[in-house]
Amino acid sequence: MKKSFYRISIFVLVFTLYMIAPAYCVMGPTLMIDRHEENENNFSFGIGPTLRYKHNRSSELKFEGDMAMWGVRIVGGPMNDPQFGLSFCAGEQTSEMLKYNLDMSSVSMEDSFKKDPRFRWRVSCGVGNFKLKSKASGHVYKEGSFGFLEPMILGILPLNRNIILEFGFGYTFADASGVKVEGIAAQGELLLGKF
Repeated sequence: MKKSFYRISIFVLVFTLYMIAPAYCVMGPTLMIDRHEENENNFSFGIGPTLRYKHNRSSELKFEGDMAMWGVRIVGGPMNDPQFGLSFCAGEQTSEMLKYNLDMSSVSMEDSFKKDPRFRWRVSCGVGNFKLKSKASGHVYKEGSFGFLEPMILGILPLNRNIILEFGFGYTFADASGVKVEGIAAQGELLLGKF
């Protein structure tokens, strides 16, 4: 009952943020790009923590559940060109008998739609590692690494010229075997920098 309530609560929270964020993303402080002249050469950058939702499962061991992954992201680039980023996130999920660890590192490229700073697209590619083991004995059932590709749509909520919130929704394509990493991904970021 508790697991079911926890899963539903996470889903409702992620869904609510995803549905409400775009409405607020059209408001907020003026960003550099709003006043950017074509002949200027401004540089935008940011760094901050990330929170990611992931649903995992392994059909062989009947292991399934939701995971919160924490990490850090760095992004930067010229204002009128695609920007590039680096990110790392890791999470842990447990059941009564099993413990699952997952980490993902990636590089990304992103840009705005028609120069609108509050709606962006991002494509990330990278590598990850997973380990599924017994909580009691420590025996490792599944362990390995994988590559992944992840397209994502972002909505941006500026808090001021130096702090923004980003909400992303996308899909992870991964070649992991033994556990299912591929699937829908939702992510939130708090970035500090110059925007």
